Amino acid sequence: MQGRALRAIRALLFGVICVGQATAFSPSGMAANEAVPRVLFINPAPPEDQYWTLVTRMMQAAAQDLGVELEVQHAFHSGDYTLKYARLASERPEKPHYIIFRNVDEIGEDVFKVTGVAGINTITIDAPFQEKELAPLGGPRQTYPRWLGQVVPNSLGASDQMTKVLIGEVMRRGFKGLIDIVAMTGPEDDIGSQVRLFGLKRGLKDHRNARLMHAFPSAWDSKVADREAFKAFRYALNAPIWWSADDNIAEGMVNVLRNTHRKLGQDTFVGAFNWTQPMLTAIVQNRVHYLAGGSFVQGAAALILAHDHFRGKDFAEVGLNYTMDLGILYRDNLKSIGRIMISDAWDRIDFRRFSRATNPALTQYDFTVNSFLRAVLGQ
Repeated sequence: MQGRALRAIRALLFGVICVGQATAFSPSGMAANEAVPRVLFINPAPPEDQYWTLVTRMMQAAAQDLGVELEVQHAFHSGDYTLKYARLASERPEKPHYIIFRNVDEIGEDVFKVTGVAGINTITIDAPFQEKELAPLGGPRQTYPRWLGQVVPNSLGASDQMTKVLIGEVMRRGFKGLIDIVAMTGPEDDIGSQVRLFGLKRGLKDHRNARLMHAFPSAWDSKVADREAFKAFRYALNAPIWWSADDNIAEGMVNVLRNTHRKLGQDTFVGAFNWTQPMLTAIVQNRVHYLAGGSFVQGAAALILAHDHFRGKDFAEVGLNYTMDLGILYRDNLKSIGRIMISDAWDRIDFRRFSRATNPALTQYDFTVNSFLRAVLGQ
């Protein structure tokens, strides 16, 4: 698993190197006077998933500001559904100009084939492609020129950082002996989960007094995670650190830990991903202690790239691959950031400030979560 994650990271870096070979395309079938870009977002999760709902809401706010017609379909973590929606869109009389999607179940190339024939541009988000997938692809705008680019959160760096602060927390509590870590990941074959797990392992390299006892694969679902966490707890009764690959898994993990002899915030500390409302509440209630996140802005970032490409300001001029740094939330910094997250006031952002087409003074894209948070405050 570690080897696959390393190959995915190398493949992502390879994509950055290939920027100079980019080829620009105009939206399919666009008349000279056509004014409104049409974007289909294939949300990889079901409608009730809070993290991906947050991604969607931010995209809708950006679409409103930029004059983009945004449609959303839900793929229920299924590559088959992702491909189905791409095919249906490709068969329409009035096709979307762009499809934004996550490469679920290694379905990416099949989507590129379908959309390429139909003349639809694509932008991928959230997870890098594995090296074996990139071998025939070569990166954005090479084998499939209408695969315009990708936006990928720096989950590797965030996982590394979160692992280190969790270990530091346990050490400050005076814990003696070897610090055991139990990890619960997403599906084993999901590259996003693999990269986060590799970040955990990288974070352990500077700490000889800590070890990963075991990584238990789960699903991006709290009910499944609840069952898997129960199995994990029987395996590691006294591990002081519990690490989760996302918010849904963390919810199931915490449900199990709260019904055991472990005392959250005293002898047991939980780290997770995604700044969703339940996780913010869990920090306040001392059930989750460190929360990596900020990647919810990636959908809006991809939509901005599509808008600029449509408006003749091709982002290939500055890059095809965008890796977004994330942040870590905990009780001490939750007050300022949490207030913004809870307000859900993404319509306060003027998303035109992040677009090179509507803000000519902008020479580079700034897709960091802190920049979007500041924009909510009008800063």
